[in-house]
Amino acid sequence: MLYRQIAAASAFALAAGLGACANAGMNQSEQFAVQTAPEPSAEQKTDIAALNELIPVYIDAAALYKQAADIPDSDPELKPILLELAKERQADREELQDMVVAMGGKPAEFGQALGTGHRAFTELRTVVDNDSEVAIEEVLRGERYIEERISAVIAGDVSDGTEDMLIKIRDEARTKITMLEKIDDAV
Repeated sequence: MLYRQIAAASAFALAAGLGACANAGMNQSEQFAVQTAPEPSAEQKTDIAALNELIPVYIDAAALYKQAADIPDSDPELKPILLELAKERQADREELQDMVVAMGGKPAEFGQALGTGHRAFTELRTVVDNDSEVAIEEVLRGERYIEERISAVIAGDVSDGTEDMLIKIRDEARTKITMLEKIDDAV
C-alpha cells in the first residue's frame, strides 16, 4: 500500500514538475532550408499553421506509445505492436515537419504540456490497474485524439494537397483504432 502511495505521489510530481515536453528538433539541413526559403504564400502560411497544430500531437504520441510499450508485464506480444506504432507516429511527425519546411515554414519541434501530463497519468494508472490494459487504453485514447485533431484541421481552411495528406494519415489512425479496439477487447 505504501509503495502505491509513493508511486502515485511520484507520478503526480512528475506531471507537475515536468514542464518539459517531448521534442523533435530540426537537423542542420532542415534549419538551413527554413532560413533560406522564400516567403511562404498566404495559402502556404495557412497550411503551415495547420500542420504545426498537429506536429506536437505526433511528437507526444510517439513518446507516449514508446513509454506504453514498456508498461505491459502480462502480454509480451503487446510491446512490439506499441513500438511499431510509436515508429509510425514518429514517421508521420517527420512527414508533417518536412511538409512545413518544404513550404518555407519552421515546423513545431515540441510536444504539448498536455502530452507530458498524459504520460505521467499513464504511469500513475499502471500503479493501480492491469498494465497491459492501461497501455492499450492510453494508446487507443491517443489515436482517437489524433483522429479528432486531424478532422478538425481538415474542416478548416487547408489546401487540397495538404488535405489529401491529412486524410491519408487520419485514415491510418482510424485503422489503428480498429486494431487497438480488438486488442483491448482481448486483454
